[in-house]
Amino acid sequence: MNRALALVLLALAPSALAAPVTQYAVLKAAKVQTGLMTMTLDYIEVFYDSPEDAARAVELGYYPNARAFQAALPPSGVLARNVNPQLRTLKTDARTVFELACPEKPGAESSDIVPTPVSLTRFVSSWKGNPAACWPFAGGVVRLRLDGARVLKVSQVYFP
Repeated sequence: MNRALALVLLALAPSALAAPVTQYAVLKAAKVQTGLMTMTLDYIEVFYDSPEDAARAVELGYYPNARAFQAALPPSGVLARNVNPQLRTLKTDARTVFELACPEKPGAESSDIVPTPVSLTRFVSSWKGNPAACWPFAGGVVRLRLDGARVLKVSQVYFP
């Protein structure tokens, strides 16, 4: 292959240096086989009570201005929108990290709740509603860290 053709093919190929992205989703189904999970997900958009997210919501046309966005926020300060009903299927691998937002001690304040790495078994058990694993997911919302099609991390999203 000549050098010019190689450079063109390299320019057209997806960048290996692309940064991982964060995607929020509702975890609809989880099938575990041999230590890996196939997830059925419904992608959502999540907006927090921040000037950046207010500007993003206005830019996307969901609200006419930041004041309308602020008025629409629930008491938790987190707004989730599902604007695309398409379901997606992603598979984890042996390097995927799973996190649950479990309180470290009884009676913990919401500010004390941080995502903690857990096993795939404990993650799925909590998602299925087993209180011994952690409290059940509120709506099954997860935050995915993706690098192309590879799932780097799956974290339960805690909504106060």
